[in-house]
Amino acid sequence: MSELLNPQLINLLACPDCNGNLETIAGQLQCTNCKKKYEIRNGIPCLYPSSIDEDHLQEEESLADMMKRTPDNKKDQFSLAQWDESKKEFWGMVKNNVEGNNKAFINIGCGYDFNYIVHEKEGSIFVNFDLVCKMLNFLKNEHGAKSCVAGDINKLPFKKASFDYVISIDVIHHESDNLESLIKSFADLLKSGGTLFLEDPNAWGIFQAPKSILLPKPLYQFTRSIYHKIKLSSHKPADYEFPTNVWKIKDILKNMGFSDIMVYPNNSYPCIASKAFQLYNLFSGIEYIKKYHSYHYMISAIKKYN
Repeated sequence: MSELLNPQLINLLACPDCNGNLETIAGQLQCTNCKKKYEIRNGIPCLYPSSIDEDHLQEEESLADMMKRTPDNKKDQFSLAQWDESKKEFWGMVKNNVEGNNKAFINIGCGYDFNYIVHEKEGSIFVNFDLVCKMLNFLKNEHGAKSCVAGDINKLPFKKASFDYVISIDVIHHESDNLESLIKSFADLLKSGGTLFLEDPNAWGIFQAPKSILLPKPLYQFTRSIYHKIKLSSHKPADYEFPTNVWKIKDILKNMGFSDIMVYPNNSYPCIASKAFQLYNLFSGIEYIKKYHSYHYMISAIKKYN
């Protein structure tokens, strides 16, 4: 029902098809411009564009189910623990770069991440946005998330210059052929002086670079698919995923006029066995390695003032 929506949230929303304003009518949201209507399920606006890729949606729903499975071998358990550590490092970096309360945040491709809670408790509006509605239902039902929106990352259903902080964790490699326009859409959501926080699998990771940098992309994806089939991996990536290049992302941000582009060190390194992690620890005594050659890179960048 529409009355369950956070009133602040409605003011941030826009029609994904035409960018028109939305209003509540008979338990739905309707665009004041093109008149398209959108469902509200369990208090979650489902703002999918007319151009939604149903196959992609189904693939992401399958990945969401996979993420809830408990690994049954030590290597995957170790890797999952490293993923958790990488989240702690990322959110620690965010906390160190956030100033003041009563801000507007959005986590694009939030998944099951409930680190929004600390910012919501401080009085900020924090929008959890994802393609997969079941993830948002989990955040709402299990963690009491106040502001959840379902939609397509390629047609973000929000007004421009609405957010002080835009967050994206392990998402942009899902759209690796569309990076510049995707990051531009993130920038459009930011107010002047707002901050973009990115974390993503790093093509230059110390154990990743021999494959993701040296192999042609189609060959890399093919060999990766064969590897995960042989290994019967419980958390195999989608075929369209491809790690992103930290250097390229920095250049994109610079060319868009972002300032104070910072890369932060990572102590964690998912997707390797514990012995390989010991080797990473040996190399990562050099901070440059921890910043640019970890499994993830973490970046903050400030949108220029108009």
